[in-house]
Amino acid sequence: MVSILIEPSYAHSVWCTSVLEGLVGQLKQKRISYGLASNLEEVCRDARYAFVVGTGDPWVNSALMGCNQMGVHPILLCSQATHRFSCNYSSVCSDVPSSTRHVIEQLRVLGSSRVALYGVNPQSIADQSRMECYLTLVEKEHQAVFFNCGSMKQCYASFMEAGDRFDAVLCANCFLAISLVRRLRRDAPERLRRLRIIGYQEVRLTELYADDIYTLRLNFHEYGKAAVMLMDCLQKNPHLTHATMAIDWDISELEREQHGQQNRSPAALPTLPDALDAFYQDPELNEMMLLESLLYESEEVDRKIIHGLVNDESYEQIAEKCFMSVSTVKYRLRKMLDLCHFRNRAELIELLRQYV
Repeated sequence: MVSILIEPSYAHSVWCTSVLEGLVGQLKQKRISYGLASNLEEVCRDARYAFVVGTGDPWVNSALMGCNQMGVHPILLCSQATHRFSCNYSSVCSDVPSSTRHVIEQLRVLGSSRVALYGVNPQSIADQSRMECYLTLVEKEHQAVFFNCGSMKQCYASFMEAGDRFDAVLCANCFLAISLVRRLRRDAPERLRRLRIIGYQEVRLTELYADDIYTLRLNFHEYGKAAVMLMDCLQKNPHLTHATMAIDWDISELEREQHGQQNRSPAALPTLPDALDAFYQDPELNEMMLLESLLYESEEVDRKIIHGLVNDESYEQIAEKCFMSVSTVKYRLRKMLDLCHFRNRAELIELLRQYV
C-alpha cells in the first residue's frame, strides 16, 4: 500500500481536492491500494514510496525529511519551481520558470509591462517560486510585490498605497484576484478598467468575474496522473535516485486576446509544525472557498435554485422554473445548507448576495 501524506492546512482547499482526484483516480485505475495520512505516524513503513501533498514550506520540509528517515521515498506534489529541499525526494511540479516567462511575454505583447505581483503567501513554496521568477523577469523599476499574511484587506491596502502605476497584476491565486476585483469595483472602477488582472489556479467562482480576470489554469488534475507515472518509472529504474516532472500552465485566455490583437524505523520522527497557515485563516477567503465548494458540488438545477434564492423567489416559483416539485426544491436546498453547515436559507442567501 502507498500512503498519501496531506498537509492539514491545505487539505480542504479546492486545489488539493483537484490534485487528489487525479492521484486517487490513477491509483484506482492501476489497482494500487492507498491510504490517506495527516502525520508521519500514519505513513506505511513497508512501502517504498509515499505521495506528499502540501504547499507550506516548513511542513513540506519536515514531511520529506521524515519520509527519508523512515526509508520511504517521498514524491512531492506541489507547484514549486525547482528541487529546493536538502533531502532525497522526487516531485511533480509546475514548470514555473518557463510558464511565468510566457505570461510576462504575453503581457508585454499586449502592451502591459508594469506588472505587480499580488498576494504572495510567505509560507507557500508555490508563491515563493513564482516570486523568484517574477523578480528575474520583470524590470527592477517596475517590480512590486504585495504580500498576503492572512489578510486580503491589508494586502489590498498596501496595493492602493503604491499608487496607480501598474497596468497588470499577477495574483497568487484566483481568490486573491476576486478579492482585488471586488474592492476595485467599489473603490476605483476606472483603475480596474485600466488593469489586466491575472489569476492563477482557476476556481469555478472566477466564472462570475470573467469580465475582469484572466485565468491561468495550473492543470492540478494532471499532477496526480503524473505522480503515479513517476512512481512507476522509479520502480522500473532502480538506479534513479529521484525524478521531477514539470506540468505547464494553460494561458490560453491571454493568448486568445493576443490573437484578437495578436522501510526502517528511526528512533524518533520529527514533529510536524502544528501552527496554522495564516492564509487559510482569513474569513474572506473562507467565505469564497465555502461558496466555491458549493458551486463545485452543484448541478445545473442547483444553480437555478441558487439564482431563485438570490432573487427572493418562492419555493413554488423556483419549482415551476426547474420543472420539479416544491419538496424536491426543499430537499436540494437542504443538501446545500448541510454542505455549507448553515442552519437556514437566510444564512445561505446572505453569503450568495455578497458574491453572486
